[in-house]
Amino acid sequence: MLDTIKIALALSVALSFCTPSGLASEIYEIEAEDSDREYPNEWTHRPLIELFTSLSCVYCMSYADPAMDQVVHDVEGDEANPYNVIFFHQPNGGAGDDPFHTEDSNSRMRDHYGQTGTPNAQFDGNYRYVGGGGDSNYQDYVESISEAGPRDGDDGEDFKIVDLDIYSEFIGSESEGEAGQFKITIDVLYHGLAGEESLEQQYLGESTDLDGTLYVFMVEHGVTAYSSYLDTEWRNSMVFREYAIQDEQFTLTKGESTTYSAVWKVPTTQTDADGVTGDIKIPINPGRMIPIAAVFDLDDTESGGKNDDPSDDTYPTPRSIQSATPQSTIYDNPERDVPEIKTKTEKYLDDGAEIQATFDADEGIGNSYVVYNYESTNYTGEWITDEMKIEGEEVCDEETGICYAYADATGTSVIPYSEEKPIFYQVLFVDGNKTSSKTEVEQFVGGDGGSPPVQKEE
Repeated sequence: MLDTIKIALALSVALSFCTPSGLASEIYEIEAEDSDREYPNEWTHRPLIELFTSLSCVYCMSYADPAMDQVVHDVEGDEANPYNVIFFHQPNGGAGDDPFHTEDSNSRMRDHYGQTGTPNAQFDGNYRYVGGGGDSNYQDYVESISEAGPRDGDDGEDFKIVDLDIYSEFIGSESEGEAGQFKITIDVLYHGLAGEESLEQQYLGESTDLDGTLYVFMVEHGVTAYSSYLDTEWRNSMVFREYAIQDEQFTLTKGESTTYSAVWKVPTTQTDADGVTGDIKIPINPGRMIPIAAVFDLDDTESGGKNDDPSDDTYPTPRSIQSATPQSTIYDNPERDVPEIKTKTEKYLDDGAEIQATFDADEGIGNSYVVYNYESTNYTGEWITDEMKIEGEEVCDEETGICYAYADATGTSVIPYSEEKPIFYQVLFVDGNKTSSKTEVEQFVGGDGGSPPVQKEE
């Protein structure tokens, strides 16, 4: 969509350098390109929120975490995905035994933002900042998000409009002992400034290019861990695990786009904030992983009106101008088909528990995996993956002849029994157009045939 902005310019002021008298006056039209997309709440982008916290920190667990959890819950189920939240865990407070603290999560707080204490929350890369824990945390967080969302450059700093899409495909493991891999693809399109160009940009050649940097944060949602401060288990939202892409810098002119891709291996080891490497303390369930992409403007390290206190703004950090998840990508591209499971059956067989799914996918099914365990729906141990055998009509590229998906697809997986233990599983699948989906975790009941192995032995 092109918005025509009519700007009255007195040439005696703006163009006196190129007219002898400097007295002429005209109306000029400057076209500023805007995104065709309509972001939630009529905002210019999706804000990025980063909370630095610890399960052993009194003010984190008493105030900040419950407040930010509510911020997350406020938009759960909202297909528009209005904003994105990431929890970066630290070794701060009490016993300092938070199992999610890593070298990367600690560096993000200390080296990138120059902060040392928890809790502290950054909104759009320090456009707004809320430090400490207290009764007002939830309201402060909501207010900061509502102030970040409509940013348009009115505060004197250019705000650059970016469309950001991210696609995530679980592609299993390359070898035994690995926990799986995700193929991540990111598309970035730069539209130009949100507002009108300055006189210097219009006539003196001052750049309006986007000098940006791209991050992809891999987060796990809904994972339980022990809080030593609360002395009980705590369900953790949007936990930062690792980067899939970190500080990938680029330059785009107005109307230009770029694409990045990466393969992220689900880690089985962990380097903590003290630099000690060992087995990962809470194994990752691939079915709970959500990649969050964010673009930061390297030329904007000053915008924001509430960072006058140097203690709240130690470093001039680049501001986030867009964030995205696979869910927001689906919302922003309504023409894309979202694959679904049409029917699913469960049968007890002699050699294992059979799960069979038929898919409804206009673009065909590229692959599908069953992720399972023998303990519970919210298991915090190792989850096992099994690639479904996909059958259907091959979908092939007409030019290259390369086949990449199956139409009218059926997927089958047989999970081995583990004595008399129950089986808890979910199905992850992706279509031929990189759009992914998944089921909720459920218990295998075998209601479509056969008998549990213990009954057969009797």
